[in-house]
Amino acid sequence: GSINVSNILTGKCLAKIRAANSCSGCGCCSGRNCNSKKRIQASSIRSTVAEALEDITALFYDEERNEIYTGNRHGLVHVWSN
Repeated sequence: GSINVSNILTGKCLAKIRAANSCSGCGCCSGRNCNSKKRIQASSIRSTVAEALEDITALFYDEERNEIYTGNRHGLVHVWSN
């Protein structure tokens, strides 16, 4: 799976979060997102990026912290940041 981040007014893709660490497909390599390393933070439960992107049931973007929070059907919350 993947998460596509788009401009709400233009629909232009700004970034893509996916299991492979590459930015192809939507032209996000023109900005700072191309070299950004996405990480998963967890307290005691670890999961892979691919597992974190499966069965996402909730998504929240925090503008102040520039972070994306995702929740999955297993009740786990993942924090994605630059």
